Amino acid sequence: MLVTGAGGGMGREVALALAARGAHVIAHGRSEERVKPTLDAIARAGGKAEPAAFDLASLASTRAGAAELAARHKAIHGLVNNAGFWAGGREVTPEGFEKTWAINVLAPFALWQGLAEPLRAGSARVVNVASVQHEKGRIHWDDLGLAGGFGAQKAYRQSKLALVMLNAELARREKDLRANAVHPGVIATELFRNMPWIVGICIGAFCPSAEKGARTIWRLAAEAEFADTTGRYFHTYRPKPPHKEAQDAASCARLWDVVARQAMT
Repeated sequence: MLVTGAGGGMGREVALALAARGAHVIAHGRSEERVKPTLDAIARAGGKAEPAAFDLASLASTRAGAAELAARHKAIHGLVNNAGFWAGGREVTPEGFEKTWAINVLAPFALWQGLAEPLRAGSARVVNVASVQHEKGRIHWDDLGLAGGFGAQKAYRQSKLALVMLNAELARREKDLRANAVHPGVIATELFRNMPWIVGICIGAFCPSAEKGARTIWRLAAEAEFADTTGRYFHTYRPKPPHKEAQDAASCARLWDVVARQAMT
């Protein structure tokens, strides 16, 4: 099972929980050094894990990482797209995409595409970590990079709405997979490092731990209860109707085609 952003926060907790339940975990991070503590913790507990190092902000790096994993593993039984990004300001990736969109939307899509064969072979469960913020999002069809008016919250909300929409379309297109999106709660993680300091203090003081936030994620990825569940959006532990645009099959299919073209860049 591949877990992105496994070097810390919820990704680390998901990786530890899956390994404790017998999974061979592929712990992803930008470098092997970032995930070494997670790998060491899994090894100490008697579990099995290996690193995967590539940069989700780069399509080229993500595609290369996916290709390497696909060559190494004939079957992958789970993909947890946990890694996420909240911008401190508008940044553009080497391929020319706004960074929030690149990490939160294009990278998961590139992994679905690059790992399609081993995911199908493993009848995989795909868990896409979304956010309740998607409910206030809007797809800016003519300006997905928000060059005409950027805001960090605006970019994040759009990216998470897009992820929920693409999750629904993935579930429709890939009958051999089970794909679900989940808002794990507002969890004290490094996601909020670019927010004003007072926000970070409040989140650290009052929000649940990464371990608690990880529970719904690993349960969707591993527990028998969810073996046949697909195309759903979960708000913490319960399924919930997502944003109305994520319930519109035509909009989801349209976005899939747009992102597919971008991912070929």
